[in-house]
Amino acid sequence: MKRRTALKLVAAGVAAERVQIAGRQLFALAQAPSGYKLRFFNDEQNLLLDRLTELIIPADDHSPGAHAAKVSLFIDLMVSYSKPDVQDQWTHGLRALENESRERFRKPFLECVAAWQDQIMQTISRNEDHPTTELEKFFRILKSRTIDGYYTSESGFTRS
Repeated sequence: MKRRTALKLVAAGVAAERVQIAGRQLFALAQAPSGYKLRFFNDEQNLLLDRLTELIIPADDHSPGAHAAKVSLFIDLMVSYSKPDVQDQWTHGLRALENESRERFRKPFLECVAAWQDQIMQTISRNEDHPTTELEKFFRILKSRTIDGYYTSESGFTRS
C-alpha cells in the first residue's frame, strides 16, 4: 500500500470516529440537555449565542423558539468538533458582534434593549446572500447552525 493511500485511510477513520463521537454527544444532548457541559464556548459566550439564536427563531404561539430547543448547546457541540478555522470564525464573530454593540450603544449586546439588538441583527443580516463584512459572514453561519440545531431538536422537530 502506498503511503498516501494509508494516510487517506487513517484520516477517513479519524473523521468517521469524530462523527460517531459527535453523534453520540448529540444523542446525549437530546436526552438530557440540562446535564450538558459546555465544550467550546464559555458561559458568557453561550448566553450571547442563546440570545442570538432566539432572535433568529423566536418562540411564538405555535412553537418554542431556539432558546427552548437549546440551540446554543447544539452549536457549542458542533463547534467543539470543528476545525480550528471554523472555531476561529465563531470566536471572532461573537467578538465582532460585541464590538459593534459597544460602538453603537456603549453596551454589551445582552445589556441592550430589544430594539437595539434588533437593529444590530438587521444590519448584519442585510447582505445575507452576498456577505462582505466579518459580521455579515458570521450571521450566515450563525443562521445556518441555528436552523440546523432547531430542526434537529425535539422541540423543533415535533412542534414546529
